[in-house]
Amino acid sequence: MNNKNKLRDGGIARAFSSRNFRLFWYGHFSFIIGVWVNRASVAWLTWDMTGSETWLGYMGAASMVPMLFLGPLSGATADRYGHRRQLQIATAIGGFFPFIMATMVYTETITPIALLVLTLLGGSTRAFNVPARNAMVHALVDKKDISAVIAVNGASYHSGNFIGPAIAGVVLFYGSVAIALYAYAAVSFGVVILYKFLDIEDGGTEKKDRKSIGAELAEGFRYAYNHTGIRNLMIMTAIVTLFLQPYMEMLPAFATEIFGRKVEGYAMLATSAGLGAMFGGLWLAQRGRTEGLMRILLVSTLIGVLSVIAFSQTSNFYLAMAEMFLSGIALVSSGICTLSLIQNSVDANVRGRVISFNGILVTGGPALGAIIIGTVAERYGVQNPVMVSALLGLVIWLIMVRPNMKQAARLEIAD
Repeated sequence: MNNKNKLRDGGIARAFSSRNFRLFWYGHFSFIIGVWVNRASVAWLTWDMTGSETWLGYMGAASMVPMLFLGPLSGATADRYGHRRQLQIATAIGGFFPFIMATMVYTETITPIALLVLTLLGGSTRAFNVPARNAMVHALVDKKDISAVIAVNGASYHSGNFIGPAIAGVVLFYGSVAIALYAYAAVSFGVVILYKFLDIEDGGTEKKDRKSIGAELAEGFRYAYNHTGIRNLMIMTAIVTLFLQPYMEMLPAFATEIFGRKVEGYAMLATSAGLGAMFGGLWLAQRGRTEGLMRILLVSTLIGVLSVIAFSQTSNFYLAMAEMFLSGIALVSSGICTLSLIQNSVDANVRGRVISFNGILVTGGPALGAIIIGTVAERYGVQNPVMVSALLGLVIWLIMVRPNMKQAARLEIAD
């Protein structure tokens, strides 16, 4: 009886009791699976065309680096014009680029440069998609359920990391890259239609209250920098995204050069990480509360560091899969805790901008890390650069443990 009540009252059940969140989730989960199918397909196509770690790094960065330049602007425009409106427009435009890419693959006119440009353009639309999507959560549910909803979204994102590469592996093995890319384009257009049925107020700020875009950006930056807890959380985000997460872009090289496998080996490594991420996200979603998230954040980040170090040095494929599973649990838990604590403590008037700053780290960090690791790996091999990057993350983690614990009570408390 008690167990049933706990399950019924858990975070997942509370999140899905909202009609708006259910509709949002259907679109979010479908889109995320498409994103991971696209990401896996582009990575394998890049490796198949070039056989170069440097190209893997550049291609991985191309989908993420636009967030470095457009992220702050996208957060400001989302706060100004409305989160749903921006999300729909960005998703619709973003659907055209994989369609063009798929057509070029089908007609055998694709080149590495063309693939890089189209990936960069698609990444530019996601720079406007991600902050709007994350900030819109507050319009879907009550504040007491925010932590659960963020965790469900995180679990969904990383379940897509599990399901997407698995689907991509099957499609690439039995079908083609073009089919996978066409499917992603179709899902993007379908999601835009689905979000029209959300019953939320999302008109943005009143015209009379609007400042210049530059002034609004500066206001958001000052807020994030002067809020010690949020500033420290963003440093924790940087540890994961800059020093740990770029290993994902190197998986095709690990699969072939270290483990002597082909596309199925890459898919197995990626899905192992995704499966772990799904478990971590679902656990936090069912937990459904902010109390204790700081401790979970610190412990999971440390486990992520150690698992990436271990993965980088192993030559046993099945041990590597286990280490990928563990890193998936750890890194998604760290990311969910960080975003939950930021959402729990940020002022509503600057939410889109602050989340966009964190989004810069979430997407820009792996982009920069992938470029650096890919370039170094071209000369020295892929294992040691990944290990050294994780060791740098460990040093920063040691520095930030105490300052973050001091902010735990302030960030975890709910109004």
